Amino acid sequence: MKYEIITLFPDYFRRSLRQSLLGKALDKGLFEIEMVNLRDFATDKHRAVDDTPYGGGGGMVMMIEPLDRCLRSLGWKPRTESGAARVDSVLIVTSAAGKRFDQETAVRYSLCRNVTIVCGHYLGIDERLGELYDVEEVSIGDYVLTGGEPAAAVIVDATARLIPKVVGNFESALGDSYMNQMLGSPSFTRPPEYAGLKVPEVLQSGNHAEIRSYRRREAIVRCYANRPDLLEKADLSQEETELLETLRKSK
Repeated sequence: MKYEIITLFPDYFRRSLRQSLLGKALDKGLFEIEMVNLRDFATDKHRAVDDTPYGGGGGMVMMIEPLDRCLRSLGWKPRTESGAARVDSVLIVTSAAGKRFDQETAVRYSLCRNVTIVCGHYLGIDERLGELYDVEEVSIGDYVLTGGEPAAAVIVDATARLIPKVVGNFESALGDSYMNQMLGSPSFTRPPEYAGLKVPEVLQSGNHAEIRSYRRREAIVRCYANRPDLLEKADLSQEETELLETLRKSK
């Protein structure tokens, strides 16, 4: 797995992606990250990569020419050109106008050989990029950032942790919130009692079947409280459906 991050601010990532588990995984060679400075593909003395928008209005637009040259240098080919395409690869543009990034998308990206991320900036990117290349526009939420770098870092973090051996306990990653259209259940650790608050006895029982059942029930309760929309897609048993109906009636 290799990430290629096309950005105007490569220094943004030099520390943020070298921390914790990601930093250790990079040191072990479990995946690679290449920072690509878009200004290296500008042709004027000012290394300009943006210009004013046609039709007027505020803001600036990222130019198509530097982006096209940059993508070609990485092995991407426009739709109009013949030749082998990059296999098992995805080209992403971070954009407030993109589709919502979710866990299902993270899993799909984690299975790719190459993930190329163009960090959006300014008013946006010249629309012809999406006409030339097979691009996925991705948004990490319904808000606007000063640039696409934070969004790119989120995408890398969410996908890289799904690569085997990046997270020490892969079972933990598979049980994360959103993995099965469900939020995670409450977690506890030592001590068993603090400030009069006790860890649920079932979690200390050693009965794995009862623990799984408890965690599933609590996940449904939490999901209903915080993200009821997820439950519309969840695969619920008859007992869990009845629990959900009880929660709805008690609201």
